[in-house]
Amino acid sequence: MKRGKTENSQRFDATAVSDEVLEAASSKGLLRRARRDVEAGLVRLSGWDGGTALAEADGESVRLIAGPLASAHCSCPATGLCRHILAGIIFIREAEEVRPADEPGAAETRTPIRAEAIPDPHAEVLSLKEDVIIRAFGRAAFIQAQTLLAALEPGGIKIESSPNAVRIVLGAHPPVLYPAGGGPAGMLSKAAASQRAALHAAALLAVRGPGETAAGAEQAPQEPGRATSGTLEDAAALLRDAARQALSKAPAGLEERIGDLVLSSRTEAMPRLAAELRTIAAMIRRRRERLDAADPAELLVMLARAYALTEALRASPDEPLLTGAAAEAPQPLPAIDLVGCGLRLWQADSGARGVTGYYLSMDGRSFSATLARGAGSDPGFVPRHAATAEPVFGRSLAALAGSAFRLEGASATGDGRLQTGSGRAEPLKAGWSAAVQGIEGAVIDDWKQCAIRLSTAFRPKLATPPRRALPLILRPAAFGSPRFDGVAQVGRWPVRDREGAWLELEIEGDERLEAHFGLLGSIGDRQPPLLTVLAEARGADIVLSPLAFGTDSLTLLDLPPAPPAPTEQKPSLLSRLTKSLTLPGVPERKPMRFEALARPQAASQRLIATAFDEILALAELGGRMEDPERIQRMQRLGRTLDEAGLAFPGNLVGQLAAASGQTRADRLLRVAYALNLLARIDPTLPFVRLLP
Repeated sequence: MKRGKTENSQRFDATAVSDEVLEAASSKGLLRRARRDVEAGLVRLSGWDGGTALAEADGESVRLIAGPLASAHCSCPATGLCRHILAGIIFIREAEEVRPADEPGAAETRTPIRAEAIPDPHAEVLSLKEDVIIRAFGRAAFIQAQTLLAALEPGGIKIESSPNAVRIVLGAHPPVLYPAGGGPAGMLSKAAASQRAALHAAALLAVRGPGETAAGAEQAPQEPGRATSGTLEDAAALLRDAARQALSKAPAGLEERIGDLVLSSRTEAMPRLAAELRTIAAMIRRRRERLDAADPAELLVMLARAYALTEALRASPDEPLLTGAAAEAPQPLPAIDLVGCGLRLWQADSGARGVTGYYLSMDGRSFSATLARGAGSDPGFVPRHAATAEPVFGRSLAALAGSAFRLEGASATGDGRLQTGSGRAEPLKAGWSAAVQGIEGAVIDDWKQCAIRLSTAFRPKLATPPRRALPLILRPAAFGSPRFDGVAQVGRWPVRDREGAWLELEIEGDERLEAHFGLLGSIGDRQPPLLTVLAEARGADIVLSPLAFGTDSLTLLDLPPAPPAPTEQKPSLLSRLTKSLTLPGVPERKPMRFEALARPQAASQRLIATAFDEILALAELGGRMEDPERIQRMQRLGRTLDEAGLAFPGNLVGQLAAASGQTRADRLLRVAYALNLLARIDPTLPFVRLLP
C-alpha cells in the first residue's frame, strides 16, 4: 500500500534550495564561507537516515530534514543556520544525487535515482487556507497584514515564481521568499523580528489575491495597531508584581512570566511595550546572576517607565507613538545626502556583537546602520571583519563611516535605523569636509551650546522611546592628555572649546584602550582636527565617547590605519644632542591635571534624589514593602517636597506612604516615574576644570 507523505517521511531535496533562498536565510558573507568550505573539500555526504541527509562539514555533523530550513541541525554551538548547514546543502545539491538507504540508519549508497518532483511553491501558497495562515502567524499579525496590503500604492505588489521559491515584494518592505515545501514556517526575509510575522502573512495574502480575506476581516476581534485592554491589564499586574519581587529576589518565575507575555500574539500590536518588557526580563536575569550591570535603580526606572506606558496606552490605545508601530515599521526613505560620523564595534552583555555606523543628514537628523549577530549565532561573524568586508548599500560600513554619500532606495525606522537590506550609496564629489561644512550648526565649538542641544535631545518623553545615542561633530581648540580612571575602569580625555571650557570624553576600558590612547595622544593643538563623538544618556548624566577624528577625512578609532613599516635609520647628531642636553631655564612640561566640575545642585534636585533613594530602598524590601520607620520618613519627605514648591511629587510620595500593602506597588511605580522624570529634565555633561 502506498503511504501518504508527511514532512518527516519525505526525502530532503537540496535541489529545491537555491542560493537565493540560502542567502535570504543567512547572509551573503556566510554563504560565501560555506561555498569556500565546499570548494576546499571540507564537506562530504556520510549517509541517509530515512529521508534525512547526514553530512559532515569541517568536522561538524549536519542533519538535513525535509521541510523548513530551520529544522536543520548542526553539532556546532551556533544557533540558526550556520555555515556547516549551508555547506552541506550546497554539496548535496551540486553532487550526483544518490538513493537513500532502504533500511533506517544504513550506510550511503551510490545508486543514482531520479529526483522527486519539486513541489510547485506557487500552488502551495494558493492551497493555504485562511485558518492555516492565522495559526502560523497569529490573529494580530493577520490583521496587521491586511492593513499593510491596504496601505500599498497601486502596483506595489511584485510576485516572481520559480521552480524553487516564490519571491514577493510589497512596496519598500524587504523581499519575502516562500521556498518550495517549506510551508509558512519556512518563509524567509530580512525584516525586523517585530515586523516579520505581519509581513510574511501579507506576502501570502498577496499571492492568494484580493477577496480571499474578507471573512477574516469580519471576524477580527481588534483593530490593527490597537492595544487591547486585557493585555494591558495583564502587563500592569505583571509590572506591579515585578515591583514587589524583582529588586529583592529577582525570581526566575517572574522572568518566565514576562517572557510568556512578550512571546504571545497579544503584544504584537504593541512592539514598544514588548521591547520594554524584554529589557526588564534581561535586567532581572542579570540581577539574579549578580552581574555588575544589574543596577537596581535602573531596573526600578525601567519598571516605572513601562508601567506609565501601560497607563498611557489605556487612555490612547490607537496612538502609534505609544504602541511603537510608527517607530518600528521601516518606511521608504527619499534620496538623502549623509555624512559619516564614525562607527563603533560593540558586544552586549548577552553575547550579541556587531558594528554600528553613525551618520548625519543635511537637515541635522541622525541615522545609524548595524551589522550584528545574536549570542551563539554564526561563530564566523567578526564585527571588525564585517565592518570592512560585508557590503552595506553597496559599500562597507568602514567606507561609509568616514565619507559623504547620497543614499537612494533605502528604508528607515522612525528613530533613524537604516535597513541594510536595500538601498545604494554613491560618494559625493564634494568630500567629507565640504559636506560637514554644508550642514548648518553641525560643527560645535562651544560646549555650553552642546549641553543645551543634548539636554533637549535626551529630555525624557513618554510619547517616544528613550533616545539611544546621538552622533555629534565637535571642533575642540585644545586637548588634554588621555588618562586611565582606575575606579571606573575607563579612559578619560579632556577637550577644550573656544571659550576655555573643558569636557571629559569617556573611552571604553577594554583591549582597545591602549590603541585608542596612542591615536588620541598623537593629536596636536597646532591644527586641531574635527572630532566625532557619540552622546549617550546614562541615568541623569550624558556620556560622550570619541568615534573618529580628522580634517579632510576621518580616522576611525575602532579601525585605525595600519602603522607604517618601521625603517632603520641612525639618529642624527641634532637628535642625539637634543636627548642628552637640557637647556637651562626651560622647565619640563608637566602633565595636565583635571577634576570634575561640580554643578551647583538646587535644593529641589537634592530633595528629588533623596525621595528616589527612599522608594528604591522600600522596593528592595520586597513583598508588601512594610517598614514603619521608612514610611514615616516618606510622610515627612512628602510634606517637605510640597513646601518646596514640588506639590505633584510631594503628593505622590504622600500617597505612597499612606497606601495599603495591596496598592503600594502601584503607588511606588507612579512616584518612581515622576521623580525620575524630574531628575532627568536637565541632564548633566561631564565638565571638568584644569587644576593649577
